Amino acid sequence: MHIFMQRMYEEASQVANDAVGSIRTVASFCAEEKVMEFYKKKCEGPRKTGIRQGLISGIGFGVSFFLLYCVYATCFYAGARFVKDGKASFSDVLRVLSTNSF
Repeated sequence: MHIFMQRMYEEASQVANDAVGSIRTVASFCAEEKVMEFYKKKCEGPRKTGIRQGLISGIGFGVSFFLLYCVYATCFYAGARFVKDGKASFSDVLRVLSTNSF
């Protein structure tokens, strides 16, 4: 996906470079609007792909943190049950939770 995105950006950049390189020709034919529309059209693909990639990354990041906090909540709940039943003290539960990394 990265190479595809890079190629699309290079195509859009090439349009801009060509327009700037031949600015006198573009201006003499009053083609500024046409060049801008062509540039916008070339940038549409990378923009859509970037938005899609950002949404997928954000959802994945959110789900991973949700699962992490669910594991923490389950551990604290189990520790609270042990303390309530008298099978462990609060300091024992905190010691176990602070020494074990998930």
